[in-house]
Amino acid sequence: MDGDSALYKAVGARIKITCAPFNNVLEGTLFTTCNVTNAIAINTAPPPPNPSAPLSSQPGDYHIIPFAHIISFELIGPSERVAESGPGFDGALPSISKVDLDALRAREEQTIREMKKKDAMKGKGVTREAQDVFDFVAKTLPARWNDAQIIAADAVIINPPYTVDSLQAPKGKDHALNHVRKVLEKFYSMRKPAGGAGGPSNRAPVATPIAPRKGG
Repeated sequence: MDGDSALYKAVGARIKITCAPFNNVLEGTLFTTCNVTNAIAINTAPPPPNPSAPLSSQPGDYHIIPFAHIISFELIGPSERVAESGPGFDGALPSISKVDLDALRAREEQTIREMKKKDAMKGKGVTREAQDVFDFVAKTLPARWNDAQIIAADAVIINPPYTVDSLQAPKGKDHALNHVRKVLEKFYSMRKPAGGAGGPSNRAPVATPIAPRKGG
């Protein structure tokens, strides 16, 4: 069944079709004809009293019929249109809402911006620990990557290996430098093993041998 068939031209019209294998007869509005899935969709619900009502408020009882199961079809009535309307969607019944292209473009641009922002938060060719440092700093301060460097608070450079000794800042940025240093100190203090300095030891206790008692 090709695109020039009568079924393609009957979309929106009332039709009656006979289907294999049991010669079932369906009558309703031809909703769509698809040459990708090789099937049609027909709405067998009675037409609404007010056909110009929004499509979402109209009843629907849809059936998907493969082309190969259609034995015959009959056109009962043409597709309905608003009186004295021109061609196109404006006169279609049920009414077809116009697509807000400006809103779609704005949504697309917003999605692209968010994807770029997310990508900019991932370092290229850096270690997992370097990314962990960046993510921790970015929770409290503006941060961005500059190759392998982390730029924090738009002033402080965190050079590899991303320790408190690898901080660099221009003159007059001592406050920002101290702030970033405190953030890094907190990061590394949280990563210390439980058995580190000042922390409890996870090592198993060493058994002390007991000397044998005298006299057996």
